[in-house]
Amino acid sequence: MAYDIEFSDLINLAMDHMGVAITIIAADGKMLYYNNYAEMILDRKPEYIGNEVYSHHQKAASSRKLSSMMKSFQEGRTDPFYYEANPYGKPILVTLSPISSNGEFIGCTQSAQLKEEIMFE
Repeated sequence: MAYDIEFSDLINLAMDHMGVAITIIAADGKMLYYNNYAEMILDRKPEYIGNEVYSHHQKAASSRKLSSMMKSFQEGRTDPFYYEANPYGKPILVTLSPISSNGEFIGCTQSAQLKEEIMFE
C-alpha cells in the first residue's frame, strides 16, 4: 500500500503519536524540535525553537544539570542519562540520549513521560 506523504512528514506524525515527550537539542544547547506531547507536559512553545534550552528551565540547578550532561556527551559519553524530575508538580521520567554523526556529537534527544502514565504489566 502506497501513501502520498513525504518521509519527513511521516517522521513528524510518528513522533507526535508516540505518547512520549520528545525534544531535540543541538550540541550548542539550542532547541531544534519538540513534538506535540512535549508541548502538553513540558514547557515548550514555538518561540523556544532556535533558543538555548537552558533559558527555559525554572531552576538554575536544572540548567546546570543539563549543561553537565551535554558536556559529558561532548567529551565522548555515548550512554544515555536517566533521571526523574518534578518541574511542574508531577514527577516525570527523563532520558537524555546523545546523537552523533561520524563519531561527532551533534546533539541529543530528551524523552520524557509522566511517571503516573507508565503502566507495568
